Amino acid sequence: MIRLMVVDDDIESRKEAVSQLADGGLIEVVGEAGTSDEAWQIAKQLLPNVILLDLHLPGFLTTQDLLKRLCTLPNAKVIMYASNAKVADVQDWLEAGACGYILKSDRSALMRMTILMVSRGSKGVISASLPRYITRLTYNERMILRHLTKRGKLKKAAERLGFSEDELTEIAMHLAAKVELDSVDKLINWAKKHGF
Repeated sequence: MIRLMVVDDDIESRKEAVSQLADGGLIEVVGEAGTSDEAWQIAKQLLPNVILLDLHLPGFLTTQDLLKRLCTLPNAKVIMYASNAKVADVQDWLEAGACGYILKSDRSALMRMTILMVSRGSKGVISASLPRYITRLTYNERMILRHLTKRGKLKKAAERLGFSEDELTEIAMHLAAKVELDSVDKLINWAKKHGF
């Protein structure tokens, strides 16, 4: 039995998740919390196997600080639990220690499958509704995309990054291909749309 804790400040959303995920016998919801501080106190006491962690919580601890603390608990694995996903952020959360990233709109069967996979040691598990390639972008590639979207001009981005314009164009074309686009302009528009 997987011992699950659900952390979400939206009471209705939390109740819905609890009722959907407890159905089926694989998962026992052992705790709930609505603030970051409450989540830390309850998680320390209950030591759940998996924690669904909402991205935006009230409380003194930031979500990043809470994630770091939760990852120090024995056998605890954290899945980010969000209303929506900026592609730019998903990999950042996974690199910060989360084992998965799912959307509140995902079907309960997919959520349960993610929880099961993460409880068995899988990492980098993301919602089926998110494009697979987002977990293939490296930290440096995400930083380049952020620079490209600041003003949208390749020359300015190249200066900020310390590349020649030709070097950055080549890197940007590689990135465009990686996210299944065919031009730098489309890459910049895609990056802006996805929060870079």
